[in-house]
Amino acid sequence: MVTITVDIDDQVKEHFNKFIETHGIDVDPNDITQAKKEIIKIRAGNADGYILTQINNLEAMMSMVEDKVWKIKKTNMEKINATIKYFVDEDDVIPDNIPGIGYLDDCIIIDSTMDEVCDELMEFQDFCRTRMVYSSDEKFTFEDWEKIKNQEVTSRVRNRMLRRSRRR
Repeated sequence: MVTITVDIDDQVKEHFNKFIETHGIDVDPNDITQAKKEIIKIRAGNADGYILTQINNLEAMMSMVEDKVWKIKKTNMEKINATIKYFVDEDDVIPDNIPGIGYLDDCIIIDSTMDEVCDELMEFQDFCRTRMVYSSDEKFTFEDWEKIKNQEVTSRVRNRMLRRSRRR
C-alpha cells in the first residue's frame, strides 16, 4: 500500500479563501451542469471511497443550492459556490487528469466546505425529508416545516410524559 502525505499550509488555505472572495454567491447553472457531468465520469471510473464520499457531499450541497424553497445563508452560499467552481476548474492545484491523486485537492476543498456548512446541510436534509412526507408539491414552506417540527416536539413530549406516568 502506498501512503501519500499532503500538507495543507497557510498558502493553500489563503489561495482557497481568495477563491471564495472572488466568486461570491451567484452560482452559475453551467457550473452545476458541468459538475454533474464530472461526477458521473468520476463514479464510472473511480472506486476510491474517500473520493466517492466527497462527491456525495458535493451533490448534497448542490441540491441545497438548487432547491427552490431553501434559502442558504450567505456565508455558506459563498463557500459552496467557490467549491463548485473549484471542482469544475481545470486549473486547480492538482490537475484532475493525474491518476490516483487528480481529485485530491477537490476532495480536500469539498471536505473543508462540509465542515463549514454541515449544520445547515443537516437542517436542509431534515427539511427535505419532512417535505417528502408531508407535501406532494413545491408549495411546502419554511413555515410549514416549523409548524410540523413544533407538532413533532409536542408529540414526543406527550409520549414521554405518558410513558413516565405508566411506570408509576
